[in-house]
Amino acid sequence: MEGETGRAAHLRDVDISRRIQVTCAWCGVGFVVLLFGGWGLIGGFIPMLPPDGSPERIAELYSEHADLRRFGLILGMIGVFLTVPFFFAISMQMRRAEERRVPMLAMLQFASGLLVTVVLMIPMLLFLGASYRPERTPELTQLVNELSYLMLILPWPPIIGQLLALSIATLADRSPRPVFPRWSAYFNLWVAVLLTPASMIVFFQSGPFAWAGLLGFWIPAAVFGAWYPVMTWLLLRAIGEESRAAAAAATEVPAR
Repeated sequence: MEGETGRAAHLRDVDISRRIQVTCAWCGVGFVVLLFGGWGLIGGFIPMLPPDGSPERIAELYSEHADLRRFGLILGMIGVFLTVPFFFAISMQMRRAEERRVPMLAMLQFASGLLVTVVLMIPMLLFLGASYRPERTPELTQLVNELSYLMLILPWPPIIGQLLALSIATLADRSPRPVFPRWSAYFNLWVAVLLTPASMIVFFQSGPFAWAGLLGFWIPAAVFGAWYPVMTWLLLRAIGEESRAAAAAATEVPAR
């Protein structure tokens, strides 16, 4: 009887863990929706404010629909926070691929992810600062706007740290049923490559390499946004396999 009770309690714990991890996994999709839907569409920052626009034009754009812009930015901030549980869920699954060694890559992924969260949160606050008092000197509004876009798009190195850690852990996983499929490692490496053109936005104020351009923003943003639902799907798959294995192990233990 005690064995049956303990087994039932263990199965409940397995299910609770699965539910928590599934919730964290879906935070990735929530982040994309709130960032691009909140900051981008409701906040009015997609289409991008022109990097070559005059100070007066930038200040005028900030004064239009100011309250709606602020509301969109608040949604964007909420979305940015959702990256924390999402990155933690990734590391929790990565640790399974490193179960025979110290999970250094899982820790590197999560530490890099926290940096990504910070460098995404700060520009949300800067955008809010620019929209808080749009009647200020246009040159100041333009400066804050430029800092916001640069901080949002440019800091890709922490993202590369995440992708490399995840790719290496996946390729080094020699278990019969790897946590993440091997093709996902190459997918992550391609994402890393396609994000790097964002570096060029500091050299151009117009054209494809500017922050409103195809190579400076749209391709990196599309790849960045697509990575989250793909990783959410992979996480849900890995979490399900882990839960089923843990439940099967619990039921195989003989009752005493």
